[in-house]
This record gives sequence, C-alpha cells and structure tokens, in this order.
Amino acid sequence: MARVIQPFEFVEPSTIDEALGLASSEGSRLFAGGCELVLSMRRGLARYNRLVSIMGITGLDGFRAHPKHGLEFGAQVKIRQLANHIWVGKRWAALHEAMEQLHPPHIMNMGTVVGNLCSAVPYYDLPTSLYAHRAVIRIGDASKVRDLPIDDFYVGSRLTALKPGEMVTSVFVPPPVADAGSAFKKIYKARRRSEDLHKINAAAYVALDAAKEAIVDATLVVGSVGFKPVRIVEAEAALIGKPASHATYEAAAGIAAGTVAPLTDAAWVEEIRSEWIRILARDVLEQAASRARSRHDPAEDAHLAY
Repeated sequence: MARVIQPFEFVEPSTIDEALGLASSEGSRLFAGGCELVLSMRRGLARYNRLVSIMGITGLDGFRAHPKHGLEFGAQVKIRQLANHIWVGKRWAALHEAMEQLHPPHIMNMGTVVGNLCSAVPYYDLPTSLYAHRAVIRIGDASKVRDLPIDDFYVGSRLTALKPGEMVTSVFVPPPVADAGSAFKKIYKARRRSEDLHKINAAAYVALDAAKEAIVDATLVVGSVGFKPVRIVEAEAALIGKPASHATYEAAAGIAAGTVAPLTDAAWVEEIRSEWIRILARDVLEQAASRARSRHDPAEDAHLAY
C-alpha cells in the first residue's frame, strides 16, 4: 500500500553550481522527472528533507539527433521527446524500442532518460539499450565535464560512479555505421512470490560488411540479471567475422546463456532464466542484423540541419 509522502523542502535553482550546492547537504537529492523518486518515497524506501529540481537550470534541455553526427540529449529532455523523433527510431532502434515499451504511459511524458539512468534500478530497460549503443555519460560540476562510458557508470546496486558535487549533464550516443542495425526485446513472467524472476531484457547492435554477408562489429547486452546490464563480450568476439546467419546467432546466444552467472540456488529458476537469455540474445541479434541488411537511409545524401 502506498504511503503518504513526508513533508520536504522543494527548490528549483537556475544554475548547476547552485543546484549542486543545495544538493550537497545531508538529506538532499537532485532529481529531474521524479518518477522513480516519488515511487520510492511513497513506498517508504527513501526519505529526503530537500528535493532539488534540475528542470529550471539553463542549458540542460539540448537535444540533437543526426544520423551522421550522433544523438545527444541533456538531463532535462523527456523520454517522449526522444521517442517521437524520426531519426531516433531509424538509427537508434534499440533505444527507441525500449522507450516505446515503457509503462505506465506517464513515464514517457514525465520521465527523463537521464533520470532513468541515474536511478540505477537493475531491471530498467533504457540502460540495457544504451549499453548496446555504447553511450557515453557526460558528467559535470560547476567548472568542467568528464566523459564516462556507460559500461563504467554503474558501480553497485542502485549506485553510480557520480562523485559528490557532480551530476549527469547529458548523454551522447555515437552514430551507427552505414550498414548497422540494433534491436531491443524483453520477456515478462508473472510472479507467484516477490523473489521470483520477473523480467529479462536484451539489446544488440550488429554491423555488416559492404556485401552485407559477414558481421564486422557487434554488441550484445543482457539486463535484469544483476545490478547493471551485462555485455556478453565472449559472444561479441565470437560474432566478428562470422556469416550473418541464423546459426551464427544461435551459437552466440548459447554463449550468452552460459556466461551469465546464476542469481539463485534454485535449479529450476536458473534453467528458465538461461533459456530466456538464449532466446532473447538470438532474437535481438537476428533482428539487428536484418535491419542492418535492409536499411535504407535517405540521410546519406541529404543535407540535414541539427
């Protein structure tokens, strides 16, 4: 049952320096959309004396999506803004699919991608898709910005690599190469007990050679199997140079299923989980490669403005 949220101070600074200063005191928390934050507070899992909104800070609303120069969005950009952009759907399909499958619907309208990432919830979908796209997290304080690969952003259960006095200012997602595609999928399962396995998600990025017959680059990621998404580097290495075929994806999926360490000592749970991983890995690789093979990109000859 939801609880009544305890009283707190709400502040909305106009600069990063001011926001970080206000959030540095004990019992304070930076937030953007606040979807996960409010849920945690209503459940009694978190309590803060002061909430510091970043939504009034100048310069965090930047958003650009260009097929050749990449995707970059600031900490204030709502999920809906990205999901509605044509080039996000065309060139960063795994991210687009993860956003389109979010529920309930208000998450799309109120939540921000950066807020979703910073919540560090192990079973969220957007981090898995951004791992596949090899996103870079841009972290700033009042004077400088540092870039951190998303692979290094999560350091523990609901813990990120943010240091005191820092915040995520934006996320950069590199442009895919010409003959590349990506995909995201997830499987839900009804739970009989709170400790039962609930969901597993997976995302892949596949780039093909000029003849669109062999794999030249790949990323395979499985989420909801630990405190952060897991890149299956053994499977990625096994894909490089191999034919873009069903047998190749099956072999890589088998590697993925055998790579992820068990989460429980219940044999029947682990058997189901391994099979889910195998199926998801095979399907996202196959769909990503299919998109790479059939992609038609008018931007190759168009002069598009940012």
